[in-house]
Amino acid sequence: MATLHGGFCLAEVSVLPQQGFIVVRGEHRHVSSKALELLLQLALHAETIVSQQQLLSAVWGDVGAAKVNLTHAISELRHVLGDNKACPIFIQTLPRRGYRLLLPVRPLASATTFIPQVERRGRGNAATAKHRSWLMSLFRGSRLFSVSVAFLVSVWLFIQVMAITFPLMNISATGMKLTLLVLLVVFPLVLLVTWVGDLRERKKRLSQSDNPDKQRYWRRQLTIELVFLLLSFTAVGLLAHSLKLAIDADSGADGPVSIAAVDTTPIPNSVAVLPFLLSNGSSIEDYLIDGIRQELLYSLTQLNQFPVLADRAMQANFATASYAELAAHLRVEFILEASLSADQDTMQLEVSIVEASTGVRRWSNRLSQSRQALPLLQQDLHRQVQNAFALIMPVSGEALPTAEYRITENFVAFDAYMQARQRLKKYDDMQSLQSAENLLLKALQADPHFALASASLCKVHLDMYVLSRSVSEFELAQQACQHAASLNVDQAGVATILGDLYRISGQHTAAMARYDQALALNARWVDALSGKAMVLNAQGNKADAEQQFRLAIELEPGYWQNYMLYGSFLYETGSFDAAARHFERAAQLKPASTDVLNSLAAAWFFSGQFQQAITAWQQVVELAPMALSYSNLGTAYYFNADYVQAEQKYRQALDNSADDYTIWTNLADVLDVQAERQHEALPLYEKALQLAQNNLVVDAQAQALLSQISRLQSEVQHCDAALHTEQQVQAASQTDFYLFYDLAIASFNCQRHDAGSAYVNQAISYGYPAQLIAADPKIPHTWQ
Repeated sequence: MATLHGGFCLAEVSVLPQQGFIVVRGEHRHVSSKALELLLQLALHAETIVSQQQLLSAVWGDVGAAKVNLTHAISELRHVLGDNKACPIFIQTLPRRGYRLLLPVRPLASATTFIPQVERRGRGNAATAKHRSWLMSLFRGSRLFSVSVAFLVSVWLFIQVMAITFPLMNISATGMKLTLLVLLVVFPLVLLVTWVGDLRERKKRLSQSDNPDKQRYWRRQLTIELVFLLLSFTAVGLLAHSLKLAIDADSGADGPVSIAAVDTTPIPNSVAVLPFLLSNGSSIEDYLIDGIRQELLYSLTQLNQFPVLADRAMQANFATASYAELAAHLRVEFILEASLSADQDTMQLEVSIVEASTGVRRWSNRLSQSRQALPLLQQDLHRQVQNAFALIMPVSGEALPTAEYRITENFVAFDAYMQARQRLKKYDDMQSLQSAENLLLKALQADPHFALASASLCKVHLDMYVLSRSVSEFELAQQACQHAASLNVDQAGVATILGDLYRISGQHTAAMARYDQALALNARWVDALSGKAMVLNAQGNKADAEQQFRLAIELEPGYWQNYMLYGSFLYETGSFDAAARHFERAAQLKPASTDVLNSLAAAWFFSGQFQQAITAWQQVVELAPMALSYSNLGTAYYFNADYVQAEQKYRQALDNSADDYTIWTNLADVLDVQAERQHEALPLYEKALQLAQNNLVVDAQAQALLSQISRLQSEVQHCDAALHTEQQVQAASQTDFYLFYDLAIASFNCQRHDAGSAYVNQAISYGYPAQLIAADPKIPHTWQ
């Protein structure tokens, strides 16, 4: 103890008990007598634990002295030595046991020419182990750097929370960017306030010291801090500028958009059929007058000799437009117009063909039939208009088809078919499809050889299968299509619907053959072009598929279905913003379409516009009780951890579509993530698995179906079967993020963490939002 009173060293720190100082980096720091006595006791038992009772007895002479005295003395020593309780270099605290001096004690006399100074570069000794360089000591001695690190870590954590909570609080992406901009502005202010306060305190200390090493040390520290501030302000300025540009771009997106000049050059030999007018005092059902025109359009397109502008490409109201305006808007050379007068027994149709650019009437005629002979009127109208166009614009070197156009001669069949088409034209929900199904069955009962009615019935059942995933609907579609095919009718519409059946069942070669047949009959049949595009996409030929979708839009820019299908293609590739723009265009062309609104909401949801998506789904539910919309609403609540609402929506979806295995899976997920209800999830997963396996009869190679089956097998702990099914999925050539999402969950369920993490990364790379992954309780938070 006498030797220690003479002075001793701890690494580069010198303790001078007789003088009452501790010398740290050349700076003499005053220490209270009790703190020094405490340090002497620890030094006497260096590198061993000294109990609190021993210290209280040796320093304060009383074991029962207040322990707060000991705590204050230890804190004073730590402050003087620059020690840290959490990561100690000098004094270690052992709760309920005592304290320990970590460094060995060297007598002051053994220190070689001891001159406390700032460590010099290139001299390796014990101090180097504790303070790696003078530069590190400069950083550690400044509050500026510690505050910067703390602020950046806090901002990073806030951004993670913001990415999940802001969309759920109806705050747009622009609002998030504005918040980040505010944080960027606050950062340099925080640095300046911290630095100025620290600088004032150090100046005060510097004025009380004449140590040249201390002055040099602070000058170096000041230089480093100035450089750090300059770099920080520059980085903040660049980031703030980028954010401002992004915010301006968001604001500009809602502003006026420059529109390129529209090409008004007429398409050679093109024809537009205007809506038929009803004479004053006449009475006839709307679906009949519209149906007569629709059938004329369809029959003219079958000629495949001149471009006929489809009805779905004429969305604007041209009732008061002049012929010249019609020619400019529609880019056609000829306009067909008609006026229908009808009483209880007879119908008369006055038809004219007008040269659009001049307004000259090139042909006109009057047709008359009884109401019950309406199909004959339809056939007579087609024959006379066909002959008129053959005279007005003969096709060089080719003759128009001479085969008699026939739809049906039965008025009941014709009437029911027209009503079904009108129903499908306006609506596309399950109730409307079921109504159209009944009308088409009525048409076929009246005329079993009505090919278009049979093909349309096949299409209705295919649409119902897509909505419900009921295998029975697909089997009914097969029966109707087989009947239509047996009638051997060469019509583009029939061939296209047969192609749709083959495409949905995974028979891509047969589907392509039917689509090519339809295009051979009519090269402008856009439904066949879109069908080919979907087959090409399923085969992995994305570039050709996109080209076909674009061609369909170019041929019929006013047809909502073209934008709908192309938007779905973009959605599957993860281009949600682009998909949303096409869905918005489809919604403008067909405002009452629940299918379009549902798809638009899905694109908004995956692009981060959660509240817009939820609002749109709620609108769809109000329009019609659509299972997919209920399910999507349930998914929105699921990601918001509102499991009560999610379960309610999924059960409502099942009330409308009890065979949809995806909805059963979603409902099981809601129960599975609640520990107290996990036992309820297992039978639902088993139900979903059975329904999904039933759908293998439709397409046994459907990759999305197989990936979901693999996931469901893992949920019921059939991991060997899940792995076998996973191996059937050719994931390497797929870009469907849902596929990788299902395989990821299957892998995690079967404790294959590395595979699950790889699949999650692939899902994100193909467009699955990372923020949804983060909010999904089915994905482990440690997947990275």
